[in-house]
Amino acid sequence: MRRFEEAVGEATASGEIHGEMHLGIGQEAISAALGVLLRRGDAVVSTHRPHLHALAHGVDPVDLLAELLERDGLCHGKGGHMHLFDAERRFMCTGIVGAGAPIAAGYALKQLWEGGESVTVAVLGDGAMNQGGFFETANLVALWGLPVVFLCEDNGYGISVRRDDASAGHLEDRAEAFGIEGIRCDGTDPQAVLAALEPAFARARRREGQQLVVADCYRFRGHYEGDADTYRSKVEKESAMGPERDPISRLRARLLAEGTDEAELARVDAEATDRVAGWIAAARQRPMPSADSLREGVFV
Repeated sequence: MRRFEEAVGEATASGEIHGEMHLGIGQEAISAALGVLLRRGDAVVSTHRPHLHALAHGVDPVDLLAELLERDGLCHGKGGHMHLFDAERRFMCTGIVGAGAPIAAGYALKQLWEGGESVTVAVLGDGAMNQGGFFETANLVALWGLPVVFLCEDNGYGISVRRDDASAGHLEDRAEAFGIEGIRCDGTDPQAVLAALEPAFARARRREGQQLVVADCYRFRGHYEGDADTYRSKVEKESAMGPERDPISRLRARLLAEGTDEAELARVDAEATDRVAGWIAAARQRPMPSADSLREGVFV
C-alpha cells in the first residue's frame, strides 16, 4: 500500500495523472487490518482518499491504476481517483464529504434482503462526522438493523482545519444516541485496528447491531498533492511521522524484536516495490478511451 501510494504521488508530480490527488500515506495500518476481515460479497464505500481501501477489498490494482492514469480502467477513464467503482467487488467511493454513508446503507439493505452474512463498511473521515448524512444514516441502519460497520479514519484534520477546532466532544460517541456503540483505537497499529474491527464485523455478520470504530492516524502528505501544508508545524509533523507513529516503521520494529530476520523484511520490501512497478507498467499499456466511448455509460 505504501509503495502504491508513493508511485501514484510520483505520477501526479510528473503530470501523468491530472487533477487533485489525495493519498493515504501514513494511514496504511487501518486498511491492512480491514483487508483481513473483508470477504467476497462485502461492500466498502470509501472517501476521497480511497486507494488503500480498494486494495484491501481486492480491487484489481492494474484496473485501479489505469483509471487513475485516465486509461481504460475501472470506469474506462471517466471516473478518476475520486469516483472509483467496482460492481463485482462492491467497492466505490465519493468525493463528497459524508456522502458515502447513505450509499453504504443502500448496499447493506441489499445484503439484508439477500440473507447471508455480508456486511458493508462505511468509511468516513473525521470531517464527515459532523455531516447530517452520517446521522441520518446511523438512525436508519439502527432502526432497520442494517449490517453496517462505520469506520472513521481520524487523521486530525478536515482539509486544513484541526479536528479539535471543528468537532465538539468525542467522535466515538457520535452514534450513541441511536444505540450504536463507539470505540477508538490506535490507527497506526494494525493489530489494534484488527482488535477493534473484529467484534464489529462479527456483530454485523450475525445481524446483531452496528458499531462505530474511530481509528487515530495521521496523513503524512498534505490534504492533496501540491498542498502547501502550512497549517501544520514542522515540529508537529516530525513528531507525528516519526518511527513511533509511522505504521510501517512500528510494525518493522515489532517484527525485528520478535525475531524476524532483517534480510527477510528487505526481501518483502523489494518484492512489494517490484510488484507495484509491474502494476504501473501494465496500466500504462492500457489504451486511452476513444472518442467513440464518450457517450457510453451515461444516462442521457
